[in-house]
Amino acid sequence: MKKALTLSFIIFLGFSCGTEQSSKPEKPKTNFPEVFEKVLDAHGGQATWDAMNTLSYTRGNAANAEKHTIDLKTRKSLIEVENKYQLGFNGTDVWVGPHRDSFPGKSPRFMHNLHFYFVAIPFVFTDPGINIKDGGIVEIEGGKRHLINISFEANVGDTPEDKYNMYIDPATNKIDFITYSVTYFDKSRANQLYALQYDWIDANGLLAPAAYKGYKWEKEAFGEQRYESVFSNVSYKKEKQPDHFYAVPAGAFIDK
Repeated sequence: MKKALTLSFIIFLGFSCGTEQSSKPEKPKTNFPEVFEKVLDAHGGQATWDAMNTLSYTRGNAANAEKHTIDLKTRKSLIEVENKYQLGFNGTDVWVGPHRDSFPGKSPRFMHNLHFYFVAIPFVFTDPGINIKDGGIVEIEGGKRHLINISFEANVGDTPEDKYNMYIDPATNKIDFITYSVTYFDKSRANQLYALQYDWIDANGLLAPAAYKGYKWEKEAFGEQRYESVFSNVSYKKEKQPDHFYAVPAGAFIDK
């Protein structure tokens, strides 16, 4: 669960974000630490998330604006950049159209749901095979945050070595920022962390990012800002797209 992006971000994001952990989530777990339950409630609630079937949003603007559509139950997805490329997942294959060279990224499979994973936090962490640990209150970045540690069970998705840490504002129970590792290209990078800081908006009853900023994470603090992703037209819907919406078009490249 995660990946997507355009050329201007690939150089620095390609080595700074995680990759999908599962493509067809089973029945979500329900036995969570109390602090994580509070975070889910603060972000709109598990019941609201479960009632939704489609997430759509636009990342960026102008000529490189990416339109993302994701089926929340199957995790099928489609990213469209007008007059440039489509990047999709049909439930089995990751594909690029109209041909491989249309997409400027190093790895379509790595990129296809990268941003979905960050947009859909914290609810993606209710998928099976994910371990959630209450890390207690910590003093960090000039204030107190409630730390939640996330890890993955062996053989979950492409990168079970990835790690996430959510830093929660104790006053609101909302995610302030996260740190994470990226092991898709190099398993030894599990302890090399990066950070995302969130600016939240309401989207049909669930919180979604209006923007997030990516930073280097150095000595338990934000380092140099590396990029900013801005989102618009964010919408959670109960309606589903038809299956053919995510189908592999004729002539598309399939990333094995």
